[in-house]
Amino acid sequence: MAKNPSTPRIVSKKHLARKQEEERQVKAAVTATIVILAIVAVILGYVLVDRFIIQPNTVVARVGETEIKAGEFRNNTKYARLNMLNQINQYLQFGDMGKQYALPIALQMRDPKIVGENVLNQLVDEVIISEEAAKRNITVSAEEVDKLLREQFNYYPDGTYTPTITSTKVATPTWSAAQRELINPTATFTPSPEPTETPEGWEPTPTELPEGVTPEPAAEETEAVETEPPAPTEIPTNTPTATPYTLKGFNDEVSKYVKFLDSYQIPQKSFESILRNGLLRDKLMAEITKDLPNTEEQVWVRHILVESSELAQEVIAKLEDGESWADLALEYSTDTANKENGGDLGWMSKLDNYDSDFLEGAFALNEPGEISEPIETQFGWHVIQLVTKATNHVESYKFERIKQDFFNDWLAEIRDGRNDIKIEDNWADFVPNTPGVSDDLYQYLLNSQS
Repeated sequence: MAKNPSTPRIVSKKHLARKQEEERQVKAAVTATIVILAIVAVILGYVLVDRFIIQPNTVVARVGETEIKAGEFRNNTKYARLNMLNQINQYLQFGDMGKQYALPIALQMRDPKIVGENVLNQLVDEVIISEEAAKRNITVSAEEVDKLLREQFNYYPDGTYTPTITSTKVATPTWSAAQRELINPTATFTPSPEPTETPEGWEPTPTELPEGVTPEPAAEETEAVETEPPAPTEIPTNTPTATPYTLKGFNDEVSKYVKFLDSYQIPQKSFESILRNGLLRDKLMAEITKDLPNTEEQVWVRHILVESSELAQEVIAKLEDGESWADLALEYSTDTANKENGGDLGWMSKLDNYDSDFLEGAFALNEPGEISEPIETQFGWHVIQLVTKATNHVESYKFERIKQDFFNDWLAEIRDGRNDIKIEDNWADFVPNTPGVSDDLYQYLLNSQS
């Protein structure tokens, strides 16, 4: 049976208009979506370009023709903060005394601009050092950087490193009869360090970046402390072994450390640049300080410390009447550390860590046996007697400090004499605040001072 033919559907004008409107709406929606996606892409692209291209290349300082850019500044600041955090961890090994040194570092880290300003000034100095080194044909080779990197990780392919001990000539004066009457020279007493307690549960990471030595575990505490410090920020350690480890082991340790730095967005090239600049500074300092004399004026004195000017005058009057210095020191001196040996302080120099007024009074004496007028310091009133005065060799550790101070003064003079150093106003916009001191650790250090 044949099918009936279907009747064609008649499309009305109203239906056609509705269909066209729907098509226009779909087209408009698609167009709007494309525009929105394009805008998002542009914004995202700008953010990425700004973050990874524009910002890192923004100039924060200029030294002559050399530009210091934000990327280098941020990397060096984050690395400096890592070292500061590690230093806090190290100090906390030494109990309450260590906390006193750790707190000022934590306070600096809580104000990122303080750390940033120090790092920016260091970067300016490094440009000046580089220019001055070039004038003297001082360079640092890639091999020297590699050698330092191996040393930082305790890798010595040519044999285990043995530190060189630099001897220091000890001042041993020829005592005259008059001097022997003043004092009986004896070996300088060195007190044994007293052990400090480590808070229970505290396991700081005691390594320097990138160099470090893992200490022996602390002895178990017999008494629990009232509070426990928070866990420190983890910093990878490079533990030296009894025998040199292999090249592969060294490379693995370096790779581990590079990944650690990468977690703070510090590229390997920044770390290598820091090593190179440190070597260049050391070389230039050696050149600048090569002619420094390793001798200095020193005095050997003894003192009696009392609480008032009247007591000091009383001591002086009894000395003038012929009473024994040793007996008076034992009777009057409040300096319990040395009153039993007549207040003997041994040799000292103007750079030693004594009160400036005390040093001035001591070095004003010239003749053996000469006694000072009462000298007031933060500790009380001193009566000082000169035993002897001489030009002696400087101890090696002190001579290193003298050279460092001389070089720093020289560098500051070079910097002050230049008028082409410009610190841009925007430098603070690029100061990082990571890694940071946790609130728990900060409060722990604050509470320890109360």
